[in-house]
Amino acid sequence: MIKYFFLKNYLLCLINFKCMKKIFYLLVVFISVLVSCSKDDSDSTSDSFTNLVVNTKTPIFNSSTNSYSAGGNLSVALQNNNFEYEFGVCYSESPNPNVTNSNTISGYLNNTNFDCTINDIQLGVTYYIKAYVRKTETNEIKYGNEVVFVQPLNLTTNIVKNISLTGFSVTVNVGSDLSNNSERGVCYSTSPNPTISNSRLYDSTTGSGDYTISVDGTLGVSPFYYVSVNTTYYLRSYIYLNGIYYYGNQVTFKSCGYVGGSGGYVFYDKGEITNGWRYLEASTTKLNDPNSTNFKWSNTSTFMSGISQEIGAGLDNSTLIRNSNNFTNIAATMCVFNSNNNVNDWFLPSSKELKELYKLKIAGLVFNPASGPNSFYNKNVLSSSQRDATTSYGINFDNGNEVILGKTEQLYSGWQVRRF
Repeated sequence: MIKYFFLKNYLLCLINFKCMKKIFYLLVVFISVLVSCSKDDSDSTSDSFTNLVVNTKTPIFNSSTNSYSAGGNLSVALQNNNFEYEFGVCYSESPNPNVTNSNTISGYLNNTNFDCTINDIQLGVTYYIKAYVRKTETNEIKYGNEVVFVQPLNLTTNIVKNISLTGFSVTVNVGSDLSNNSERGVCYSTSPNPTISNSRLYDSTTGSGDYTISVDGTLGVSPFYYVSVNTTYYLRSYIYLNGIYYYGNQVTFKSCGYVGGSGGYVFYDKGEITNGWRYLEASTTKLNDPNSTNFKWSNTSTFMSGISQEIGAGLDNSTLIRNSNNFTNIAATMCVFNSNNNVNDWFLPSSKELKELYKLKIAGLVFNPASGPNSFYNKNVLSSSQRDATTSYGINFDNGNEVILGKTEQLYSGWQVRRF
């Protein structure tokens, strides 16, 4: 009985020892496999970064937010569960940007793609950009290819028009991608590349599309001068967008008041040649009638069709008047008939042309009509524009005011102008 008891316990111990040995063996194998797998995964990740190829995406401008979408693509996926890697782009106005000497923006990985949003890139400026991946533990960096990009500044300054001794006009086009601007206008100076710190003119609206800035000194004894006489200016359009002033292309113009080709003074410049002419030039003195000191507008009180007040209409007005009133006492007829400085293309200015001519007097380049037997009326200079059947328009050269003059009264002065 005792022998049986010891034999039984011996067998149980032997069995337990073999089980424990087998369990220990299995445990060792499991740990070895686990370590091996972990090592393989680590090696695989390491190999993935070593052989990683990064592709830089071309930035895309978002006009609604005035920002850029940028980023990169990876040749293989990287596990980033513990934020082992940093993904982003670096960019600069100089070639070969990197994370040390350039601006950087981080992004978030989605499989093999990551995106970044850039908010501080200026329009019209050339930038260089690279995507990058940085291994945070070792600070190793993989850069993508360099991409050169520029978002055009769709802000166009057109030619300056309607140039006088006191002002001008200019039209500007703002692209739809710049519609979020909060201010727009033009700035100008006697030096190149003017900014808002120089003379500035605001537009009353914002947004995209065309806007026109038009300024002109008012008539009178002391008109306001937006420009100096006979001076070259540089002008640029501008907008204010996202805290930045952007400037359009530069244009130049010369204010009036210089001597023209026939020895008179240029007092108006359209800015371009249309209908065969661009400039209006005035004689340095008023026209003198060989038979008397004064002129009429016409010999009859008749409304004449085809007569206009607009700039550019003086020649046609004068031709129409002369065809009906070919007499030496008619101002328009004598302006066309009389040669001046060996030039024969003179005429009587329209009412709006005469208003521009008067600015020569304010600038001290021409003077009041000479006094004569009717000196009180002699100061009134006729235009070739009519008001009605019995009256016409003129300018009082004492003060620049528009006056209504009787057509058939021979009391007034005439002033020759020409266009070229």
